[in-house]
Amino acid sequence: MGMKYRKISIGLALACALLMGCAGTADQDISGEETIKTDVKEFSAEESVQEQSAETSQAEEFSENEAPRVEIETNDRDWYSEDGARWLMHVENDSISVSGESYETLSEAVTEWNEEQTEELWESCEELSGYAAEEAAYTEWDADSYYYDAWREAELCRVDESVVSLTILSYAYIGGAHGNSGYTGVTFDAQSGEILTLSDILTDEDGFQDAAQQWIVEKLAADHGDELFEDYEETVAAMWEAEPDWYLDAEGITFIFDPYEVGPYAMGAAFVCCPYDEFGAYMKETYSGMNGVGAGRFSANADVETDLGTLRIDMPVDEDYGMAPVSLSLNGESLEAGEFGSFGDAYLLRLSDDRSFVLFDADYASDDYVCFLCEITDGSPVLRSRLENVSLQNGTVGAEVLTLRVHLDVLGTYYAYMDYVIGESGELMQTEDIFAIRSDRYAWRVLTVARELPVTADGEETTLPVGTRIRITGSDNAGTAYYRDEESGETGSLSYVRGDGEDAWTLYIDGVSEYEYFEMLPYAG
Repeated sequence: MGMKYRKISIGLALACALLMGCAGTADQDISGEETIKTDVKEFSAEESVQEQSAETSQAEEFSENEAPRVEIETNDRDWYSEDGARWLMHVENDSISVSGESYETLSEAVTEWNEEQTEELWESCEELSGYAAEEAAYTEWDADSYYYDAWREAELCRVDESVVSLTILSYAYIGGAHGNSGYTGVTFDAQSGEILTLSDILTDEDGFQDAAQQWIVEKLAADHGDELFEDYEETVAAMWEAEPDWYLDAEGITFIFDPYEVGPYAMGAAFVCCPYDEFGAYMKETYSGMNGVGAGRFSANADVETDLGTLRIDMPVDEDYGMAPVSLSLNGESLEAGEFGSFGDAYLLRLSDDRSFVLFDADYASDDYVCFLCEITDGSPVLRSRLENVSLQNGTVGAEVLTLRVHLDVLGTYYAYMDYVIGESGELMQTEDIFAIRSDRYAWRVLTVARELPVTADGEETTLPVGTRIRITGSDNAGTAYYRDEESGETGSLSYVRGDGEDAWTLYIDGVSEYEYFEMLPYAG
């Protein structure tokens, strides 16, 4: 999903406040499984990047959804000095919307909440930009970079017939050694659209608090040890006086402690899950576990009780930061995914046709992700898809449609996004031909043409003259890239061929190396 950007609205309220105050049996090895690719068709320049591919009609057979459809779209704004010479501030904001038959009330409530949050964000930004402008008068920084930055990043934790539960990460950098961040949990009742409080989801609030408080204290000590502040237990005891930050997922109800609450900034935020199998007895049944069709996130190295049995993803903690094995198990049967440097995210998916899946990703190192889709419908894990260079980071995982991030090396290195659905055979299927590259304003992303560049624009073959500045906006990752002219805004496409063997990292345009066509290409590494 993911797109990935808590106690404040973006967190820019935070920024302003800060500124003012200064294994089992039947093991299967899937680590060497061939990467599953989805076929793509030729895509002419005049066709919209958003047009669906030929496979979409088949994909739509599986997209009828009995759970709400949550969409997260990232928008950004920038502030400059009055003369336009200084880039003062860059802000990114995730906008959340909900759709789905019979979820009109929920949709209206989420839209109203999102609009309020967004308006508060931009108002805070206007105030904050004034401080950035004042500092610009006596502070030097790279003219191609912003000085202040902030973001509000949403992540879907659980969506089903009962709830839509999200976390919002708010971050702001306003100078100094580091930025500051905070999390907010927000959970909507899927039927009424109301934002739920603990009182709304509990049947025995006092009993829950007593049991949860002890559980949280013990879990914090086990996970963070000497990092914790000496008075962390008092902080946990006091958190019930006001509504603490929490969210629901496939595993349980998780409480959030921001940096500086129970430990120093270097410890980061702390998350403690109170699992449904331990605490569901204190909760109303509709909230105490995933309800019907839906998607729910869960963590590694923890048992998740489902109607299919005990589900678990294991990745041993390696204190030397080496590679460690990742495995998925259900009812004593396990799948070995391979050895990775770190684990990403995992979701339990329940589809409207009664199939169940686990979607997860793991990283070799430095964003070298692999995404796995395993079916568990029959009580045993079976690999259905293994996608290289695809991750859940910053995407959106829903009950039927999955927006995943794809690492592309096409005329530079980019994060692109693609919607997938789960096909009839359980495989991940693209719903479009083109991987969309989200726009940014970084100057180093601009490609300057160094020799006449053959392109297709307005359906005609033509060339871009030397000095033209373009941004890559998408690619089919199979021979076609799409661009936008930085000055005119005109769009088009260009064709490329990837080299062979040791030359596979180089693209060729009309037989000429990409490095001859551009002054600089922003490849990572």
